[in-house]
Amino acid sequence: MPEALEVIVKMAREKNSPLIQVGPAFCLAEAGETPALPLLGEHQRLNATLAMATVAALQDKIPVSKGSARVGLETVQWPGRLQLVRIKSGQTVLLDGAHNAAGAEALRDALASAPMRAMISLRPVGAGAEPGRPVADATLILGVLQDKDWRQICQTLAPLAGRVFLTPVPSERTAAPEVLRDACVTANPSAQVATCPSLADALMQTAHDPFIIITGSLYLVGEAMECLGLAPVAPSERGLNEWTAKK
Repeated sequence: MPEALEVIVKMAREKNSPLIQVGPAFCLAEAGETPALPLLGEHQRLNATLAMATVAALQDKIPVSKGSARVGLETVQWPGRLQLVRIKSGQTVLLDGAHNAAGAEALRDALASAPMRAMISLRPVGAGAEPGRPVADATLILGVLQDKDWRQICQTLAPLAGRVFLTPVPSERTAAPEVLRDACVTANPSAQVATCPSLADALMQTAHDPFIIITGSLYLVGEAMECLGLAPVAPSERGLNEWTAKK
């Protein structure tokens, strides 16, 4: 955001601190050639570029060789962030913690990108449907926290699927699926939109759908990874995550 950048530039000048602006034109050559980044999404390339700019800026304090940087970028894993998996049922599942409006937009843009279209076969439908836009063959399972911009998230993500299943998040802060339903129906009137009492129920109802996007809260993505056998079931951290100081 230009307004935020103005504040950062102003503070850097006041503190006499060096400021390095990183954008799409900034390359990853510091790692030696351009590494093959396994993370999906153009925003992840920008994140990697920012990381490399940080490494370069701190090289005299924390030296990192080009070889190490390259290996790091080419082997990085980020579970739950545009994580595309094929599960035992043969279904393709995309897990992404798009827990705010910007994250939802990044997910939408990634689904429309050529690399993603090359990895999953989606059939766009309807007049004027964008190439690769997953409408007919995609199912969306969505859960959001009520203190997030859930209206904007629904507006961005609901049009990406032909079937939308809304589920509560394992948190006291969860937005009720019934509340999300109206926003999703408004954003995508042609979709089948249903509310579910739990993620387990949503997964059961979508057991035969070829491509499922599970997104919204990171709490939900973590629960999905456990349900799908992608991560061990861990002791509940809900009490710690929901902790507030007593007055």
